[in-house]
Amino acid sequence: MHLTRIAMSTVLAAGGVGLGLAATANAADVNAIGSYTFEAKDGESATWTVTPCEDDSDNQCVHVAETGNAKRAPWSANAYWGVGSWTMFVDQPDAILCSNGTKVPGRNTYSWDATSRSGYVSIFTSGACGETAQSLAIPFDLTKTGSGPIAYPTAPVQDQPYVPAPAIAAAPAEAAPAGPAMPAESDPNIVATPPVMAPPPDQLTESEVAEPGFNAGGPGGRR
Repeated sequence: MHLTRIAMSTVLAAGGVGLGLAATANAADVNAIGSYTFEAKDGESATWTVTPCEDDSDNQCVHVAETGNAKRAPWSANAYWGVGSWTMFVDQPDAILCSNGTKVPGRNTYSWDATSRSGYVSIFTSGACGETAQSLAIPFDLTKTGSGPIAYPTAPVQDQPYVPAPAIAAAPAEAAPAGPAMPAESDPNIVATPPVMAPPPDQLTESEVAEPGFNAGGPGGRR
């Protein structure tokens, strides 16, 4: 018997991830979410769906689901970000396909470059299919075919007109208490203006002004 192929399922999921995936905060990178076509160099192809991991606070994880094909059963697994690349481990009942139609279980390891979306799927055969135990690796390429689903609102965001809350009137300010009375207002001994004004010195009366010679310049007159 001869080894014909290693399951390449996981590869696709990782390949769809873009270069900047690891920088996203508190959520999976939206650029990584979507559908992909996986094409291995041995001719096997598949379609994959990539979604956020169950714990979507882990921004270095995406979940990959494979629907299966004529040779392999459906599966799903998580891919994890590492410096510049993604890695995924998938335990499959049909990881190795023998030339006589026998399927051997095993763990496939998928690793790919986040920028080029190219990588390898590898496995250690442990003497499967009657062959000598060996490590096998098959190159693959990934092509993104669709973005992730967009969650549109299913009901009006606001079904009533916006009415601002009535303004609350401020309480009137309390009047300042009256200060103590000034001394001139309360002390009877302090009078601002005398009740009777003294006449200015040398004040003339009307009769004096009417006297003859009042305005004369002579000795008896006043000026």
